[in-house]
Amino acid sequence: MKENFKLGIILAIITSIAGVLLGLANGVTKDAIAENSKLNKEDLALIMPLATSVEETDKKLEGNILEVLEGKNGSEGVGYLFKVNTKGFHGPVDLMIAISNEGKMTGLKVISHSETPGLGAKIDEDKFKERFKNVPIDKGISMVKTTPTSENEVEGVTGATISSKAVGTAVNEAINYYRVNIQGEAPIDENGTDANSGASES
Repeated sequence: MKENFKLGIILAIITSIAGVLLGLANGVTKDAIAENSKLNKEDLALIMPLATSVEETDKKLEGNILEVLEGKNGSEGVGYLFKVNTKGFHGPVDLMIAISNEGKMTGLKVISHSETPGLGAKIDEDKFKERFKNVPIDKGISMVKTTPTSENEVEGVTGATISSKAVGTAVNEAINYYRVNIQGEAPIDENGTDANSGASES
């Protein structure tokens, strides 16, 4: 009887210690994941060169917009950054998309993805991300398979149409959020037309 009692106490102590360690490990992991989704100074310099810091905003989140930050240079606002979730070929893709107050994309960061190595994973290569820099947002962006013929077109990754379109969809969602919630304008429809203006001239 004594032995059983002892074993019970020992098991209870081991279980308690394991629970505490698991809780600590979970907390550390959560903090690491949270930290990974934030921008460091190097990221900020790449995707919004004019900004020296970012500030949280109280903008209402909607759709796939997970976070809205304001890029600042000192006390002056120079643009906005949007954390957007989209669906890639193999699963969710999280991006940080930067738009300047001049109405241009200044860059994007792929925060996380599970796309195919050597194909869809190329959305995280500098060669692809550079294509979004200084693209005007007045018509939204259109992903194309060949060399762009318009300033709002961006060439996708060869052989990774779905992954490329996922990035394009996220970018257009950020653009429409910026137009509606920050500029007070109408969203752009899928044809790159102001949704309140009717058909465009041709």
